[in-house]
Amino acid sequence: MTFEQRAELRRNFTASLPLWRHPLIGYLLSILLVGLFGWGQQALDGWIGGGGIYFAGSLLLLPVLFIATFWGTMPSLFTVLLGALYIDYFFIGYNQGISWQHWEDGLRILPFFISGITIAIITAQRERARWQTLIAEQELKEYAAELEVSNQKLEDANQTKDRFLSIASHELKTPITTIRGQAQLALRRLAKQDGEMNVSDMHTALERINEQTVRLTTLIEELLDVSSLRTGKTALNKRKLNINELCQQVVDDQKLLTGRHIELKLPPKEVMVSVDRDRIEQVLINLVGNAVKYSPEGSVVQICVERKWRKALIHVRDHGKGIAPDQLEKVFDTFYRTPDAEASTKKGLGLGLSISKEIIERHEGRIWCESQLGQGSEFFVELPLK
Repeated sequence: MTFEQRAELRRNFTASLPLWRHPLIGYLLSILLVGLFGWGQQALDGWIGGGGIYFAGSLLLLPVLFIATFWGTMPSLFTVLLGALYIDYFFIGYNQGISWQHWEDGLRILPFFISGITIAIITAQRERARWQTLIAEQELKEYAAELEVSNQKLEDANQTKDRFLSIASHELKTPITTIRGQAQLALRRLAKQDGEMNVSDMHTALERINEQTVRLTTLIEELLDVSSLRTGKTALNKRKLNINELCQQVVDDQKLLTGRHIELKLPPKEVMVSVDRDRIEQVLINLVGNAVKYSPEGSVVQICVERKWRKALIHVRDHGKGIAPDQLEKVFDTFYRTPDAEASTKKGLGLGLSISKEIIERHEGRIWCESQLGQGSEFFVELPLK
């Protein structure tokens, strides 16, 4: 445990004590108790004849013990000091001041002083043992919390692995089965042609094979992206660019590919950022592509770029079904797809948003989503300005 943690633990322990256990109360009470028990000691000596009593401050050990029990070492040492002064003034000096006339006077106070210091030392050892127990208990709690976090991470990793195996086996099986089936079909047709090749059938088979090969390659690239980004193996090639131009290019490309109506709102001035162009383009394509994919055909997808303080803020809004509140934080998890996405015919591994989050966070930015059921979703990307 570090020094700061020990100091924090001591402050918390002190704050948890009741008000009457505050050290200041112990110091004040010690004055009262020494006076009270000192007067009792004088009365006892007068009753039985004080001249024959060598241990002059025997009753004054009771305040020391009481203060040490409830208020600790320092107040008990203060009580010992008060008791020694009281004995010296009333039993040795006999109300005439604090002064020793003979060495025997010192011997009369020595038993009280030794006994009081012994009680204070025992109290200090007890406090030290209690303090060590508190530290050990705190360390055990921290260790238990770390174990719980580690166990949760292991459980999450195990669930992610199981989910990956399930999704990957399903997603990879489809294109492989298609490729194999089309290849076998083409081979059978070639065998039946007897030297004459039907170009149309062969062209169709090769198109299907190419289509599924592209799909298979995309899946593999996404899996490699997740692995390389999380392990830090992918270096970012940052350079200065105008994010307005990049958004305009992505929107233009998506309009050509999808034929959908996509609105883009840009600020009048340039918004300069220092980013890896390819990676940020990948994020934008994924967000715009998802907005197109999961919104009705006739609806509008809206993209907006803003400059806020020292940040560039990009909005991507769709008018689809929306995302339930309990699913908003999960949409960026690896392999997670909302129940609606799972039920739809739209293909996907649930890696796009996870990859986007890794890319944005490596650019020291953040990405989040706001959504209401039935009103669509809006994704936000925040990047630091150059």
